[in-house]
Amino acid sequence: MGSRARNGYFGFGPYRLNPAARVLLRGGNLLALGSRAFDILVALVQNHGQVLSHGELMAFAWPGLTVEASNIRVQMTHLRREIGCGENGNRYIVSVAGRGYSFVAPVIWEEASEPEDRYAPLICDQACYKGSDGAPTPSFPPRLSHPIGRDENISKLSQMVAERRFVSIVGAGGVGKTTLAILVAHALPVFETAYFVDLGTIDDEAAVLGAVTSALEFPLSESETIGDLIGRLSPRRILVILDNCEHVIDAAADIVGSLLRRTANAHVLATSREALRLPGEAIYLLRPLGVPPHTEGLTAAQALLWPAIQLFVECAVDSGYLGPVGDEEAATIAALCRRLDGNPLAIELVASRVGPYGLDRVAELLDNQLALRWKGSRYANPRHQTAEAMMDWSYALLSDMDQRVFRRLSVFPGEFSPDAALTMMEDNGFEPADIIKSIGNLIDKSLLSLHPGTGPAHLELPGIAKAYAAFKLLACGERAPIEQRQSSYHAQAPQQGRASMAVSSHGGRAMQLHAF
Repeated sequence: MGSRARNGYFGFGPYRLNPAARVLLRGGNLLALGSRAFDILVALVQNHGQVLSHGELMAFAWPGLTVEASNIRVQMTHLRREIGCGENGNRYIVSVAGRGYSFVAPVIWEEASEPEDRYAPLICDQACYKGSDGAPTPSFPPRLSHPIGRDENISKLSQMVAERRFVSIVGAGGVGKTTLAILVAHALPVFETAYFVDLGTIDDEAAVLGAVTSALEFPLSESETIGDLIGRLSPRRILVILDNCEHVIDAAADIVGSLLRRTANAHVLATSREALRLPGEAIYLLRPLGVPPHTEGLTAAQALLWPAIQLFVECAVDSGYLGPVGDEEAATIAALCRRLDGNPLAIELVASRVGPYGLDRVAELLDNQLALRWKGSRYANPRHQTAEAMMDWSYALLSDMDQRVFRRLSVFPGEFSPDAALTMMEDNGFEPADIIKSIGNLIDKSLLSLHPGTGPAHLELPGIAKAYAAFKLLACGERAPIEQRQSSYHAQAPQQGRASMAVSSHGGRAMQLHAF
């Protein structure tokens, strides 16, 4: 394969690629590619116009190792998505049937005597968000790597934020609310400036106003109020992102309400595990990544069409997994992703252990509390470094009654009816109305979901939430009596029992991934 001098970069379309510095830029934005995808891009660009076989690309991205061709396909899907191949008529990488891949866009090479100095200001600019006037605002997160399976979400949410003054992204922990908000802010040129307020770093509602004024760089004196802050913002068309509102939701709602009432041009985008429930709020429910509904007869090619499977395989490969991704492995991965409810963070945490543990061992250990404590990125927010920490955050926000209901629902192996849920909660001192209220609270807080489909309403605990609730049930000493109560209920309602148990055993190799 060809090579270039160290000092310089390749240019194609709006992109600048510096192989030595391992930097890919689009205009002034730094794109974060995975290491394998970056190596494949370098190989293709360095040899633009030529066809590189799977073997040549493997030798470049996995030197000295033997990997399955499916790994190339996964990385190629990720790479094409990141550089917008196929969008707006742009053609960069094409498949050549039976031969491999070729980079077909025009490529230029530009020498640079001091590459590090040349790229440093562009990279440093990523610490700021640039408004349409080119003026950066402090401390806005950089443009993040484009997440798998979220193109439609970004498009729809961008339209909502541009048209509506207050939008809340609501979803379970780890589903990607913050990432989506940051990407949408970078994608929208209609605002003069965007500000990012991380409420996840505070634990006192009294500190919310201070966090907002600090992020907006409008420090208030002790004698000033929120009205003074709003007065400074009122004439400007801005976007304010309030991230992680759920634990200080009353204070956040007060600020948003005042901002909307007393300005004409300010827009607010909030992320929360529950809605703020304010007039004019447009709720965008962020769902988990798509997973195959069934695993029986699923081929590897079919599985890799689903974004949850793509993410799992990509993370597994990054963790050092060198095994095949054939039909059998694809069925296991699909069962794992279904058990994890398509939650991106949970998938990343579990898939990161496939390299050292192996795929079958990870599937086996998913039924163990160890899986809740597998660590992810050391740079992640502490509440996102393990699945247990992610759930601790939500669990701590529940009332004692809501916690009790949440724990007891974990005994159901799959979906269950509201009547079955009430049976699990029958204790002296608790009225059915209180139990129904708690179930509604759990749904509102993205910890319990209505099972999709037609017919009578059924409920379901998402995979990671159910695992966490099961261990809490065991720790509280409630598991044995609640399981006995569940058995008695199913004995009295055999039809419901058979339907519920069928959910846990459906899906071929997924049978080993039954409820905790």
